Amino acid sequence: MKILMTSTFYPPYHIGGADTLVKYFAEQLVKEGHEVHVLFSLDAFKYKRPYQKKKENYNGVIVHAIESTLGIAEPILNYSLYTQQATMKAFKNLVLKEKFDLVHHHNISLLGYNILKKIGEYKNVYTAHDYWLVCPKFDLYKFGNICEKRTCLTCVPLHGKPYPIYQLFPDFKSTINNNLDLIIAPSDYMTGRLKRELKLPVKTIWNFVAEPPKKLIRPDERNYFLFVGQLEKHKGIVQLVDAFKGQNQRLIILGKGSLEQTLKRKLTEEGMSNVVYKGWASSPSEVLGYMKYAKALILPSLWAENNPIVALEAYSVGTPVIGTMNGGIPDIIKLLDEKLLFDSKDFSELMQRIEFLERLKPNKNRIIKIFRDNFSFKAHKKKLKEAGYFDRV
Repeated sequence: MKILMTSTFYPPYHIGGADTLVKYFAEQLVKEGHEVHVLFSLDAFKYKRPYQKKKENYNGVIVHAIESTLGIAEPILNYSLYTQQATMKAFKNLVLKEKFDLVHHHNISLLGYNILKKIGEYKNVYTAHDYWLVCPKFDLYKFGNICEKRTCLTCVPLHGKPYPIYQLFPDFKSTINNNLDLIIAPSDYMTGRLKRELKLPVKTIWNFVAEPPKKLIRPDERNYFLFVGQLEKHKGIVQLVDAFKGQNQRLIILGKGSLEQTLKRKLTEEGMSNVVYKGWASSPSEVLGYMKYAKALILPSLWAENNPIVALEAYSVGTPVIGTMNGGIPDIIKLLDEKLLFDSKDFSELMQRIEFLERLKPNKNRIIKIFRDNFSFKAHKKKLKEAGYFDRV
């Protein structure tokens, strides 16, 4: 098939795990014999990060980068109003020229929602990597809790976010309901939240990650639990560190974020020698090395995680995951043992889950089998076929 993927960012010009997943997916489809194009915004990357030319290796994927005369103003206007001329022109010209069988949209908030409108005879698919379709700030996290009732006009400004004005108008929901053939949700929780407000079919298809390298370097640390991710309030990093205070368990933290300096001060002032902050790892293989030799990866998220890639990566190297009951985390952890879940409102339960894990002593080969049966590309492709993803229009 001839496939176009749209994404605000695309590696090496990217900032998050969802963008990496798009790259994995595009390259796997190329290996399967499909012709895959990706359209992304270099202007958006310039807006988020000081732009520098990066080494590009697209591994057979045909990549199209949008650079408009408006520069970084283009993605800002796309986000706040609707798709601007340069972005729409690039999308329309590419679709009309290449005549794709399938257009698959990913995180497109900085490309604007108008590119969801069909302009040809192709299957139109969207993957909900976040809650953008039903939440203007994308995360359903409101004043320290998971949002259950919309108060967007007050919530978004109070969180310091600009409001995407187009979400106030009927055309946004109409575009989604009348133009998309399929919405893919990477968790049962996401599926439920989208079905509350949208009329289209939503299919739960879990994310996937690549098979890990056969040889991974063992870190110098021993007998530790691991956190990998953003150092932000919604990730529960402060509560996690507090839970380890005074315990005889060791915690290693890999990540960056706005709470980095707060975390460093906390560890120093409170003398928490059993918690070690390592900063961000130098490479994905180093992260996988830390994961492989950890007792468990801990997901202390306060918000409704979707289908976190770090948990799938931990399973890929045979490492169990302990996490909160929020969002799509239970989808993953229940495959091993639901007793490894805890309430994000009561972190005192975490040490009980750790004690249970040490009694459980799960077999690494069993965890790797869970990964291959559920979170490998082979498993992902099977679910896509069942959903009619590869069926031509």
